Amino acid sequence: MSTIIDVENESGVSKSTISRYLQGRNVTEVNRIKIEKAIKKLDYKLNPIASGLKSSKTNTIGVVIPDITDSFFPPIIKEFERCMAEHGYHTILSDYGNDRCREVSQMNLLANKKVDGILLASASVNGDHVELCLEQGLPVILLDRLIPELKCDSITVDNYQASYNAICKCIELGHREIGAVYSGYYTDSERMRGFKKALQDKNIKKNPDYLQKVNLNTESPEVFVKKLVEMKSGPTLIFCSNIYMGIGAIKVRLQDNLKIPDDISVLVFDNVATFPNQEYVSLIKPEFSSISQPLKEIGRNAAQLMLERLELGTDNYKPINIELKTTLKMTSSVADKKN
Repeated sequence: MSTIIDVENESGVSKSTISRYLQGRNVTEVNRIKIEKAIKKLDYKLNPIASGLKSSKTNTIGVVIPDITDSFFPPIIKEFERCMAEHGYHTILSDYGNDRCREVSQMNLLANKKVDGILLASASVNGDHVELCLEQGLPVILLDRLIPELKCDSITVDNYQASYNAICKCIELGHREIGAVYSGYYTDSERMRGFKKALQDKNIKKNPDYLQKVNLNTESPEVFVKKLVEMKSGPTLIFCSNIYMGIGAIKVRLQDNLKIPDDISVLVFDNVATFPNQEYVSLIKPEFSSISQPLKEIGRNAAQLMLERLELGTDNYKPINIELKTTLKMTSSVADKKN
């Protein structure tokens, strides 16, 4: 690929003059002809960073996620990238490994690279680094995980209401002893808020022993699922608050040869079978009852929101918050206890 140095050598015009031309500034007619002739001969393509010199835009968007191997993100990012490319934007993907310090440093790096906007799935509880970006006119959209008290554009799903409705449905089927395995993520806290409110509204007493919190950085979900399964006078149903808890339940099911729902009923937030490399789950019958997130739709809406924010800018900033609907799919993995 030709560079501006190649154009300089071919045209005999200085690099600074070529840069002025590329920025749309005036150069002599003689130099303009030389530069354009060299560009045509070399098939020189102006890269996005260089084109930003003229428009103060780089036509690049940063995407910052906690773990590139997390199967939740690829379908979303793929659709987001496709939609942004249709509008002339390139995507830079950054993985901070669930390290909050690295999250901040990756954000700083992208800001210094002059990206036009950032899509962020945050692990932070403090939004100072996001506020700094917004103050500098750099749009940030929070994906999936919100930061408490931070006013920022966001795209999420109905975590609270979906969980509330699903647990109410299970209670209507006769379940009274309901357990849960969950993590400390923002999304899980919202799902557990819906879980607890459903128990409260249906006058079901909450049993603290049935609620198992998992640190996904250091602990295995199947250990906590197994703990609930083997508990004397344990729950009749387990609510798995995310895909990792659902996979943990599948492992226990296979390892212990559990009969679902005879031994225990299972409900999962996320349809594990729809995630990359998890298709085998659909072969295990019955499939777990699930609350499915519209992954491609999340990516598409995130792109539309980013494009809207890029047009609006951050002056007189009023956050745009989009909450998409999930889909509840009840299967025979949840027993009808009324019969």
